[in-house]
Amino acid sequence: MYNSPVLFDKSITIVNKFTPRNERRKFVVISDQAGYDQAKSFTSEIEGTVPVECLSINGMEDKEEIKRLILSQKMGTQFYIAAAWNNAVMIFSLGVEAGLSEAEIQTVIIGPKRRYVYCMKCFEVSEVEEEAEIAECDHCKASLEIGPFYSIVREGYIGYPFIPIGKEEVGS
Repeated sequence: MYNSPVLFDKSITIVNKFTPRNERRKFVVISDQAGYDQAKSFTSEIEGTVPVECLSINGMEDKEEIKRLILSQKMGTQFYIAAAWNNAVMIFSLGVEAGLSEAEIQTVIIGPKRRYVYCMKCFEVSEVEEEAEIAECDHCKASLEIGPFYSIVREGYIGYPFIPIGKEEVGS
């Protein structure tokens, strides 16, 4: 069974700085207000090497424009996303929906990344601190040990419930 790629805090598409993929025929750079400077710096760096198309967005209201731009590209195009977390996830998801692979996308996240844990007790997803190893489920309040495995299907790291020392119920 094939599962589409998902953008998560340790995704292979997230980079600190864009790297030109010179084997590609064309570059498309999509940025929001937060990523504008990063995108502008990258486009001036690669100017004249390959054709480049840029799109600066204002957020969720530009979904149709982003989708149209992605779908109008030929095979061999490399996509670069410079945006805050929510916009980057939206753009990445539209790209994957249009058929892009992780190899065709590089993403620079401006600002904090988001990290999610999937609770194996109540089967809900909660947001957690970026480097947390233990968290509390927002839904059932279970203590969770955050595993190293990210579930693309559940869109979160697997959270294994445990009873913390000193919180055992009396009479159990």
